Amino acid sequence: AGYTKVILRPLMVVAGDHANNDMAGSDEDSWLSQFNAAGCFDSVDTQIAGLGEIADVQQLYVDHTKAAINSLNG
Repeated sequence: AGYTKVILRPLMVVAGDHANNDMAGSDEDSWLSQFNAAGCFDSVDTQIAGLGEIADVQQLYVDHTKAAINSLNG
C-alpha cells in the first residue's frame, strides 16, 4: 500500500534546462533513472521541459542581457 505512479514536475525549478537534465535526463543519477532503478513503481513519467524553451522566459533573458550590455556602454 503506497504510491505506484510517479510524475516528476518542475514545481520550484529556477534553472529549467538543468531540471530536464537532473530530473528527467538519462544519466544514472537523474531522478527519473533513480526512480526507475528502484523498481518499486508501476510508472515513472515526467512533465518537465526546460523553462528556457518558454517564450516569456526567453524574453526575460534577452531583456536582462540587453540591459547588462547597455549598462556597460553607459
